[in-house]
Amino acid sequence: MTVGKPPVVANLVVDIRGSALWFECDTLSYNSTTSTPVPCGSRGCIQTKDQCSTCQAYLKSELNFNNQIATLINDYVTLRYTSPSSPYVTPKLPVKARIACRGYFEGMMSMLPAGTLGILGLGNSSTSFVSSLVSSYKIPFKVSLCLPSKRGNNKPGSVYIGGRPNRKDFKGLLVSTPLISNRETIEHGEDYNYFIDVKSIEVNGKSLSFDHELLKNKTGHWGRTKIKNVIPYTLLEGSIYKALVEAFSEKAKKQNPVYPFTDCFSYKSFGGKSLLGKETPVISLVLGGGAKWDIYGPNSLVKVNRNVVCLAFQEADEFESLFPIEIGGYQMEDNLVEFDIEASKFSFTSSLLLHNTSCSSPQ
Repeated sequence: MTVGKPPVVANLVVDIRGSALWFECDTLSYNSTTSTPVPCGSRGCIQTKDQCSTCQAYLKSELNFNNQIATLINDYVTLRYTSPSSPYVTPKLPVKARIACRGYFEGMMSMLPAGTLGILGLGNSSTSFVSSLVSSYKIPFKVSLCLPSKRGNNKPGSVYIGGRPNRKDFKGLLVSTPLISNRETIEHGEDYNYFIDVKSIEVNGKSLSFDHELLKNKTGHWGRTKIKNVIPYTLLEGSIYKALVEAFSEKAKKQNPVYPFTDCFSYKSFGGKSLLGKETPVISLVLGGGAKWDIYGPNSLVKVNRNVVCLAFQEADEFESLFPIEIGGYQMEDNLVEFDIEASKFSFTSSLLLHNTSCSSPQ
């Protein structure tokens, strides 16, 4: 992403629940002539005029354990624009947006992947990059995300703000379920999270056996499913994870675990040719409103060598996780997902690979 004038290129981590677009200004030598401070008391700033002159914000992300403070500014960010009536993406377009600039902090920077210097936060917060664009350009509060699956080939995925891509190969594939709020996280000041209501989990149409009360809110355990793209693999509460492993073990021969996974299987048990084959079990998240998010082999298994695949889910630490299910990035790869805040709706395609397309296919 290009920011400011003279422009600097900021490589950012996309975090769908991050509270702001922020980057480490010092390392990038950011000294933009077009930046202006966000005054205290202005829209989206929690501090009043009598408290300060330049607005400060606490940066919240799944990648850092503690909130960090940064200065809020307005500056030009270069994006690409696509019309709702056209599948084509136009040349780059500068837009004025709210961003957070902070100095170097080793503890925070160590949390980021190598080569990145900040976070593109897409959460539903007053300081988020999305909120700024929605307010300034009168676009719908929608965020669509399409993560690529093939690593090492530099083929990009896409983030869309204000709508979804108008691509023929995506047409008719989206299904929807309500986005839901979680009272406990709102009370903790975390209303920028995205939750959906998973009613049950099926493998090849058969419901997994576990205590489904876990999927309901109760004291000490928040029974909502959290979408959390910055974790690599979906986290499941212990009994749910064991039920899933048992279902796969009935279909395949177990193999020795390969780090970081704990349950691995013979690739030949799933046909040995493609994880999209009929031999690979289909995991279905049965959702509120009757929709199902089907998770096929490329999003449920990781091929670690020629003969072994591992279950791409992990058992959550019972002392750290308050949620029964936290959906990770691997399960979202080559799935178009859309968060529509105004309609309180989450839409998804399931695997695009089934339709001979992907998130990295040419637009």
